[in-house]
Amino acid sequence: MKNFIPAQHEGKDMTISDSVEFENEIQAKNFYLEAKNRVLAINDWDEIGKFSISTFEHLDPFGKHSEEKPQEGDFVKIDIPGPGLWSSSGYDYVQIEQITETSDNSEELFSLTLRPSSMPMGNDDHETKHFFKNMATSTLQIKRDGKTVEASYYGRNEVMNLDLNSIIDRLRNIFVALGAKLGASYPQWKSLIAGILEK
Repeated sequence: MKNFIPAQHEGKDMTISDSVEFENEIQAKNFYLEAKNRVLAINDWDEIGKFSISTFEHLDPFGKHSEEKPQEGDFVKIDIPGPGLWSSSGYDYVQIEQITETSDNSEELFSLTLRPSSMPMGNDDHETKHFFKNMATSTLQIKRDGKTVEASYYGRNEVMNLDLNSIIDRLRNIFVALGAKLGASYPQWKSLIAGILEK
C-alpha cells in the first residue's frame, strides 16, 4: 500500500507516531473512522491536542472560515505563540495539498498533507506566509492494520523561509524556524497525535 509521504530531500525532517490496539477488527474499524474525523476537524485541533500551543482555523479557497469537510485547495490559518508575520497580520498559512484514502483486505490508510502557502485570495506579493519554505510539507496519517490503529505526523523538507520582502518578517522566521529546528514544534504535533488516539 502506497504511504503518500512526501520524500525527504533537504532540511530537517520529523516523524511522530503512536498506536492503540483493540480486541477485534470491528472496534479498530470504528476507531479508525473516529481518528480520521479528528484529523478532518481542523478547527478543533487545539482542543484535540490537550497541550496544544497553536490554534488552527480551516479556511475555504477564498479565505473564509469554514466548518465544511476539508478539501484539497482549502487553507489553514495558524496562530503560533510569539511574534507573528507582520505582512499577514500575525498568522502563518498552509494549504491542503492532498487528501487520500485507500484500503485493502485488512488495512485502511487516510492521509492529509499540508504545504506552506501564500495567503488565500487578494494577496499581491504571493510570498509564502510561513516560517518554512514552500518545499516543506506536514502530513497527518491514520492507518488501521488489523486490530491496530496508528496515527502519525511526518514533517519533511523543513527549510527556513527567508524569501520575504519585510526585514521584520525575515527576522521573525529566523526566530521561529530555529525554535522548530531545536524541537519547539515537536510537543505541538506530539500532543495532537496523542489527542487523535485518545479513546
